[in-house]
Amino acid sequence: MPNQPCILFTAFEQSGDQHAAPVIAQIRKRKPGIPIFALGGPEMEAAGAEIIETTTEHGVMVLSALGQIQAHRARLKRLNAWLDDHPVAIHVPTDSPAANWSICKLVKRRYPSGEGGVGAKTVHLVAPQVWAWASWRVRRLVRWSDLVLCLLPFEPEWFEKRGVKARYIGHPLFDEALDSDQLQNIASQYPDKHPRIALLPGSRGPEVTKNWPLMLEVFNRIKAQMPDAHAIIAAANEKAVNIVSEFSPMLPDGIQMVRNQTEAVLHWADAVLAVSGTASLHISRHAKPMAIVYGLSPITWNLLGRFVINTRTFSLPNLIAKGGPDGAKNSAILKEFVPFLGGPGRVAPIVDEISSLLSDADKRDAQIRALRKVNEHFQDHNAGLEAADAILALLN
Repeated sequence: MPNQPCILFTAFEQSGDQHAAPVIAQIRKRKPGIPIFALGGPEMEAAGAEIIETTTEHGVMVLSALGQIQAHRARLKRLNAWLDDHPVAIHVPTDSPAANWSICKLVKRRYPSGEGGVGAKTVHLVAPQVWAWASWRVRRLVRWSDLVLCLLPFEPEWFEKRGVKARYIGHPLFDEALDSDQLQNIASQYPDKHPRIALLPGSRGPEVTKNWPLMLEVFNRIKAQMPDAHAIIAAANEKAVNIVSEFSPMLPDGIQMVRNQTEAVLHWADAVLAVSGTASLHISRHAKPMAIVYGLSPITWNLLGRFVINTRTFSLPNLIAKGGPDGAKNSAILKEFVPFLGGPGRVAPIVDEISSLLSDADKRDAQIRALRKVNEHFQDHNAGLEAADAILALLN
């Protein structure tokens, strides 16, 4: 007797584990009898998925992933054998499109629609950012997806124009309200000094390595202008702690580092300097004035980046305020230094921007109002609930 058709989640980074877990929990709550399997991590397992392989322990950048091609091919071979006894009704690739494309193709070919099989549906959880770089990849979505669940409000329209069915579900960051009392309790342990600067150097090794020296120089120059300034480095993980510690064994006076306390650090801060990425939404959620930076070598940008990156707006609050990558150029609400092609010796414009956010009340207030307007896009949505609704609707 064939096994009952199942839902298969595939995630390859810690963020994918975190995005998929609440969706799995909601499906398990509503349909306790449906088998749910995953290539994933501990949060997905705790939510109710049976883990086929643990795949989220070591997220990789695109360039370093090239060295893992053989390992991924071996994984595909094992998954192909597993599919012999596990018909898939819905495949939910979560984030990590580079690793997931081949699995989408495999599942679709193993269980095609209209040929006597289950007819596997593919629902992307977290839209691949093909609107930002290598937009030719949208053709893969047209061919290998049935629905894209979008975390950013401008994405559905962009995808629909290109023949991809898409639905906005909100963002998991905004699913639960901030606990101000708890954050204040943690932040009360930080220095009671002003001005206060939060530094978010990123979570991946290469981005921390490239951006931390820039951030340190920015702080040193601000400290020279404002002797009472204090900064806290919100390290996302142990890797970030280690890289910062290797580069700066002795942090200068007025700066300290904490790990896994990003929300409390943002609650404490007067202004924030962060690496481009999801961190900008964390900051927006707190409505804290910010500037965004992402250091790249000129060689990398000129030989690769400028040709594959489609957008010239990189921070998510700016993209949302503009209505997407094709929005009005004059509608940016915060300064971006992306790509930043200079070294620590050229950070004067970043220093000027952070200094003005700390000293110019009108400028601070204008950005705070704009960020609160961005946050309105996420109100009345719950990403976990809405993703589960969409998946179960296709299952039914």
